[in-house]
Amino acid sequence: MTWEERKALAMAPINWEGDLKDDCAAQWAGLLLRAEWMDHYHWWWAVYDMHNNEVTIDSSNMRSEKCISGKSARDKAEATAKAYIANGPSAIPIEY
Repeated sequence: MTWEERKALAMAPINWEGDLKDDCAAQWAGLLLRAEWMDHYHWWWAVYDMHNNEVTIDSSNMRSEKCISGKSARDKAEATAKAYIANGPSAIPIEY
């Protein structure tokens, strides 16, 4: 899949599937976005490039800041995914 094809697919909205209060995922423009409630205090999130050996683009494991809600975890995953598609791998890491 070319970057031009990914950018065309990125015109579609990101649709999360699964339980938004526990464990959810979205497939978007060749990427897999994940968010999961890890314990009572924080959420984990990650973005994977499914067309590049499922490499981890970015995740909360690579960050010191913790997400305390599912929405904030999904928002970080979405921001990462959008920047990656718009600017290529040079967009990562993203400062929030």
